[in-house]
Order: sequence, then C-alpha cells, then structure tokens
Amino acid sequence: MGSYKEDEDTSYSDLERSVVKRRAACFGSILVSVAGGLLLGWWEYQYHPSYRQLWMVPFGLILFATPVIVWFSLVVSHICNSKDGDNGTRVSQPVYPLSNSVSAKKDEQWNNHIDHV
Repeated sequence: MGSYKEDEDTSYSDLERSVVKRRAACFGSILVSVAGGLLLGWWEYQYHPSYRQLWMVPFGLILFATPVIVWFSLVVSHICNSKDGDNGTRVSQPVYPLSNSVSAKKDEQWNNHIDHV
C-alpha cells in the first residue's frame, strides 16, 4: 500500500524495462541479419568464382532471413490478437461441456448412471 507516487514510479520503471528489452531484441536481431548479409557478401566476393565454401550460402541465408521472419510473425500475431486497437491481453474463452456429456453434479447421479449402463 504505497503512495500514488510510488505506484507511478514502479509502473514507469516496468515500462522502461520493457522498452529496453524490446530495443535490445530489435538491435540483436538486426545484428544477426547484418552478420548473415555480410557472410553472403564475403562468400560472393571471395569464393563464388570457384564455388568453394558452399556451406556459407545456406548459413548466411538462415542468419539473414530468420530475424525478418520472426519479427513479421510477431507483428502479425500482435495485429491478430488485438481487438479494436486495444493493446491489452485477451483472456481465453471458457470451455463448455458437450451437449451429450453426462453432468455429474453429485456422486449419486454419477453412480446411478454407471450402474444403468
């Protein structure tokens, strides 16, 4: 039960940490993608005429394309999960029983059902 000022500072620091984590993830993915592009460029310049060191091509493509695919999937997932511009998290819907399922509210009802079958 802190004061309003303490609650405001806590929420601001949580928001700040969240922003720092997002920026670090974005910076890291950019570095991985740049490393993949540089690896492909180096292979093109150094080894392409002789077609040596071919392992560099798929490895460079994986490094280059994976961050793009991950960020695209995150953005699409965020767009699909937000409703009417609301950035809050969605609560999953409750699971309802099937219409032909046996309601076992009391132990006697369950026992009677089992005995008759």
